[in-house]
Order: sequence, then structure tokens, then C-alpha cells
Amino acid sequence: MIAMIGGVVMKVDIDLVAKASNGDKDAFSDLYYSCYKDLYKFALYTLGNSEDAADVVSDAFVEIWKNLPRLREPGAFGSWAFRILSLRCKREIANLIKKRNTYNLDDLIETPSETSVNIEEDISESASLAGALSKLDPEDRMIVILSVLHGYTNKEIAQFIGRPQGTISSKLHRSYAKLRELLGGENNG
Repeated sequence: MIAMIGGVVMKVDIDLVAKASNGDKDAFSDLYYSCYKDLYKFALYTLGNSEDAADVVSDAFVEIWKNLPRLREPGAFGSWAFRILSLRCKREIANLIKKRNTYNLDDLIETPSETSVNIEEDISESASLAGALSKLDPEDRMIVILSVLHGYTNKEIAQFIGRPQGTISSKLHRSYAKLRELLGGENNG
């Protein structure tokens, strides 16, 4: 089954979910590999660092494994997994703020896709976007990622983050304006 998760298409095999929830480790392994890339991409853009993103996705999958037997509807796996990952990212951002870590732009640039026609242009665009995103407040960056990359509504984001919907809307509007300014006034919205 192909599940639409807030605007992101993630392939989820409901049979794998059902088998994994009954303790089938091979099915869970297959489920992990089928979902990892989408979850990693979300974590990478949210956290801005490839190692942190990989760690958070791994931690999320440990939590998913432990709680999978409690998932009532296998078809809800995708949104449930993103919710767990979103909470893990939020915790990691809080830890990063406490440690006052800085972001390394080199860690933000990932290898372009194999279908890329112009690698230099892809790298330049990725670097520009990563640089602009890294200048946002961590919570604002998470809100933009949830909205733009994953298509969640302001109401859904408010529930994930635990903020009023109006606050989410205001932060999103200000973040878009700041990103447009940082990216040279391009209209990206």
C-alpha cells in the first residue's frame, strides 16, 4: 500500500506491518528498510546534521519496534511513525540547544540523486537551502519542514509541537519571509 503522509508518499506494506506487530523480526527489518529513507530525509532537514538524523531515526525505530504491537490499524503506520520521529526530533533539538552545538554546513549537503541532470546546480541549491534553513530557529525550522516537505496542516503541527495553531501560523509566515530574504528574494512560497 502507498500511504500519503502529510504530502509525502511513503510505501507501506500493510502485511509487513501486521507481521512485524506480531513479533516477526524479518518483517520488521523489511519494514525498516522500506521506510528509512523517507524518515531520514525528514530528520535530516529538521535537525540539519546527518549523524544526528541517523541517530534519531534509529531511536525512533527502537520505539516503533517496542510499541508496534499496540498499533491498532496497520494502515496508520506511516503517520504514526512520522509522529514518533517528530517527537524524537523535538527532543534532539532541545538537547542540541542545551549543548549549544553549531551546525556544520558540510554535514547538510547530501549527494544529489542519481537522476539529477545538473549535479553542480543541485549541490548549489541544496547548500543554499540548507544554509538558509540552518539560520532559522530550531523550532521554526521544524515547523517549515513539517509544513513544506511533509504537507502537515498548521493544526497538525500545533498538535505535534504542543503550541497554539495561531502561533504555528505566525511562525510559519515569518519563517517563509526570512527564507525568501536569505535565498535572495526568490518567491518560493
